[in-house]
Amino acid sequence: RMDMPMYDDECATYGAPPPGVHYFPRAFDDAFLERIDAAREAAPVSLASQNMAAERRFIRDAKLAEDISRAFVEPARARVDVVCSDIRFIDYDAGGFILPHVDGARVCEATGVTTDASVLVFLTTVPPGEGGETEFLVDVNSGDEDGVLFSVRPTRGAMVIFDHACAHVGRCVGKYPKILLRLDVKRKSA
Repeated sequence: RMDMPMYDDECATYGAPPPGVHYFPRAFDDAFLERIDAAREAAPVSLASQNMAAERRFIRDAKLAEDISRAFVEPARARVDVVCSDIRFIDYDAGGFILPHVDGARVCEATGVTTDASVLVFLTTVPPGEGGETEFLVDVNSGDEDGVLFSVRPTRGAMVIFDHACAHVGRCVGKYPKILLRLDVKRKSA
């Protein structure tokens, strides 16, 4: 990581996105973020998880998925064709984290489309030095500092889209909660 640019507090990233990873400092307008917040608050909490210390909330909402796909601030750059109707929210409180992993494809029940990418939309801001970064790795076995290619600090409204096969980790959260919307999508061909 010695050749990487310095941490940039304004855009909350460190390093350069590797192939298959796309960062958007502002993905949705405030009104749409408030709608997403309301959907999260209405969803029941599920504690079932194998590789994370967090609360997850699941909903299946084809209308919200469709609305999300139309609400991207930079739709041409996002290149999202279909947002899967299986939507989840992940709430990391102090000490929360997720181990290095890759995501799996899903078949959207509403459309029958198989997803090829993941989306994280940050619903809270975690100040610098408080952890919670999502870091993209060389591979799932390289979770130490030398294996980090790109790091994103949670900033409300920011979004990262990445191929399901991109190895990543959610670093331990300090005293500020990290809350995110997690989506599966099918990207448009380049």
